[in-house]
Amino acid sequence: MSVLAWNCRGLGSTLAVRLLTEEVRSKNPTLVFLVGTKAQLNRIKELQQKLELTQGIVVPSDGQSGGLVLLWKEGTVVHFKSCSYTHIDVVVMEDDGGGSWRAMGFYGHPDTGMRSSSWDLLKILHSQYVLPWVVFGDFNEILHVDEKLGWKERDSNQMKAFRESLNVCGLFDLGFIGQRYTWCNWRFGDQRTLLRLDRMVANDGWRAKFLEAMVYHVSMAALDHCLLALSLKKSKPQRKRHKRFFFEVMWAREGGCKEVIE
Repeated sequence: MSVLAWNCRGLGSTLAVRLLTEEVRSKNPTLVFLVGTKAQLNRIKELQQKLELTQGIVVPSDGQSGGLVLLWKEGTVVHFKSCSYTHIDVVVMEDDGGGSWRAMGFYGHPDTGMRSSSWDLLKILHSQYVLPWVVFGDFNEILHVDEKLGWKERDSNQMKAFRESLNVCGLFDLGFIGQRYTWCNWRFGDQRTLLRLDRMVANDGWRAKFLEAMVYHVSMAALDHCLLALSLKKSKPQRKRHKRFFFEVMWAREGGCKEVIE
């Protein structure tokens, strides 16, 4: 199982659609969350057919901006909970009888002055019901100064507000494998900026359910945002095994071996 999340910055780009199609075919995801589709329902339907993800929830774009979509294959049991212009909230039912977990695609408000409304929304959604919970998307904010490289300094109060909202919701960063930053402004010289705006976070219940989950930052050619790929592998109880001890004769040839053993 896997989950893909990507701020595609518009589905009108042939390159974006081709790269997304390649990732979906190679990773066979359970869920695909897209931010910034800049597309209406008919365009999304075309994409669904291409990706063979016929089920989903679509929040159409507002003119030439915004737009969210969460897609999955027919046969996957997903219960819709709520959505807005900045989030889609669902519950995924496992087909092996292993219970359910909450998945949310999220987009932090791009306007700094409105960013607090995103954190307020996240806290409200957190209070609605309790399940193992994972949240993924473009939060439009960083947690610490080391998640930024270049140009102007980030406002410390902005980062603090983001950290506090995650703490209130009991959400923790899942880490990543791959490139350090998920967004680049593609400028050069002093104005070049790289940030880790995209991430996946989860509560303790979800992390206990998927102890071996790994997040990968996948570069998407010259596009602004990299894609997040969450590899899901359910944790199984491990039987304790007693390992046999082997003695290597060559150890005795090392100077000081006797002293170490003593």
